[in-house]
Amino acid sequence: MTDGRFPRCANCGRQDARTRLGDTQLCDRCVNASLSARTGWPSLPDPPPVETVRAADGRGVRVRYRLIWAPSGVMSAEAEEADQPPGDGFRFQVHGEHDADPQAVLAQLRQVVQQEVSRAYLEPNAFGVQVAGSAWTIAGDEVAGRIDWSGDDAVPEPSVVIDGRRLAWDAFGRLVASFEGWTFRMRFDDSSASLGSGAGGADEGAAEGADAEVVPLFGALTSDADDHVSPVPSIDAVLAEFLSAQRERLAASTFGRYEDIIDLLRHCLNGYGYQSLSGEDAQAWQEAFDAGDDEAFTRLCGPDRVVEHYGEFLGYFMIRKVLASKQQLKDAGTVTKRLAGWLAEQGYVDTDAAEVARECAATAGRDLPRADELSHQLFLAAQATRLPGHPDEIPDEDWIEDHLPISRVEDGRLWFGDVGPVEVPSEVSDLAVVGWEVTVVLARLDGVWRLVQVGVVYP
Repeated sequence: MTDGRFPRCANCGRQDARTRLGDTQLCDRCVNASLSARTGWPSLPDPPPVETVRAADGRGVRVRYRLIWAPSGVMSAEAEEADQPPGDGFRFQVHGEHDADPQAVLAQLRQVVQQEVSRAYLEPNAFGVQVAGSAWTIAGDEVAGRIDWSGDDAVPEPSVVIDGRRLAWDAFGRLVASFEGWTFRMRFDDSSASLGSGAGGADEGAAEGADAEVVPLFGALTSDADDHVSPVPSIDAVLAEFLSAQRERLAASTFGRYEDIIDLLRHCLNGYGYQSLSGEDAQAWQEAFDAGDDEAFTRLCGPDRVVEHYGEFLGYFMIRKVLASKQQLKDAGTVTKRLAGWLAEQGYVDTDAAEVARECAATAGRDLPRADELSHQLFLAAQATRLPGHPDEIPDEDWIEDHLPISRVEDGRLWFGDVGPVEVPSEVSDLAVVGWEVTVVLARLDGVWRLVQVGVVYP
């Protein structure tokens, strides 16, 4: 079944070319045939035809299926609500190893579809929130969904898809307004790894027992149980593949921010990644670099080298080298978390390493914008300090210049290492976190420690 939303396949002409393989845009059937011919992987059958699944509210949901090879050898079965614009409706995904039975993977996906589509988080209510011409409220005290683009680049707030229905952000706010005074928790899951989300995801358990392969360095060859040998792609190739996959699902403005973060990540890897190399790997990089290849690391190294540098990228590089904005810091956490999960799905990194990287990215996405705001507020507090004379006139015991951890936080007071309390406005202490490090200049004036200068805050 073709789809006019996508370009024509460069090979067969079907108007359903969703995947870029090298420089060529191909439909699923031609991608599968090309990868099977190159690698010896078995041919994949065509997916089931569009079928109608009965939703909890009685409506029929038409579901379109896909079954494709990822270039890494992972079998990906996907389902999406047909007759809906990209991003709307239900979406589901299940992965299997290259030697898995395609019919078993499709059967698992269809089970996910039946289970999730038949579960309702919304119920009709004449006094509820209007969604697509009907009024709805939350059924029970639990709701789950998918966060998506608003549909308009001029609208910064996202939309929310619940039970396959898209709600504007303000409509979602009205939907939960009836719970005023309640407490709530929010947990964000990758849509391809959350069977119980009710939002169109596949179970993390779907890939249990199918550990992803750890990819060696410098284009080494990998082989499967049948001794089919294929080269490991470079970091550059894999990052390009990742962006191509994201382009299909993201709005233009959001995709531009993804490109920005991936470009910064490449700069970080090429600037500092070589320090992790040793032996023949280090020698090969050095020879290429000395020959004028400034991007030798991402051109020569395999994708397993990406996640091991997350700490350096999200900490030192984004804070010290990029001097990133709050939006960039937030985007860095979001994009790198998505990248780590995608690398594991494609079999490019070990699942344990990917999970560590996802945790690192999630923490960075939460902490980096807050640390940036703390740095700004500390700077403003330091600007308010007036020294009685020249700094050289202040006794050494009353003058501190150092890179120190925040060791204690109270309302309006901070301790830096063993120094404190340092009086600060409440909005500063509200942001501070014990263990974060700050470069500070402190002066004790009339027996009270004051901020004089402040550098970067490192979470």
